[in-house]
Amino acid sequence: MPVYRREDAVPAWCELREFDLTELGAGDTVSVTRGTCREIVIAVYGTGQVESSAGSMALAEGQFLAIPADAETYTLRAHGRPASFMRLSGTWGKDIGGCGVFRVNPGDGPKNVGDPVSYPKLTGIDSHYHDYDEYWIVLEGSGVVRIGDKEFVVRRGDCVATGKGHHHDIPIVHAPFKAVYLETTVTGEKRIGHLWNHKHGKAVPDPARV
Repeated sequence: MPVYRREDAVPAWCELREFDLTELGAGDTVSVTRGTCREIVIAVYGTGQVESSAGSMALAEGQFLAIPADAETYTLRAHGRPASFMRLSGTWGKDIGGCGVFRVNPGDGPKNVGDPVSYPKLTGIDSHYHDYDEYWIVLEGSGVVRIGDKEFVVRRGDCVATGKGHHHDIPIVHAPFKAVYLETTVTGEKRIGHLWNHKHGKAVPDPARV
């Protein structure tokens, strides 16, 4: 089940075990108890502060912070305007591909990059694969996601889990689309970024990660 929600059972192979959106009003503060051995906080709206045993750091939208392993709790604080943070907890290794926020707009038009596709495509996201698992958590909008030869309609609150080596794409969005991405443990040749059959060699999907 590569698409699931926060309240659903998480597929056993997924390194992302929990995700949670915290929305704060201007000046609000909340204390958080960490989840599993690895935890990342990413700002998804506005600007806020993360305070832990390692100190205090301001995060703007798209910036993230790995919470220290010895921090059992930490604090999230909004500045002068509302702010929202996504908490990501899991079992990934020391080296990860990356984390951030991305957007897809209707009518952007397909780009001549990535591997060729036979399905309808109306966005600039390319069909690609990775040397790591990737997770998309939808914050706004809805659209169509492709993983291999399967198609899913996703909306706010959905998490899309794609195992390493599996081609994936967002060929259609129905409204301005915004999501968090998390790229977990880098394996194999440990290449970072989008990989394509025609440039990087034929993808070898992990059959256990579907």
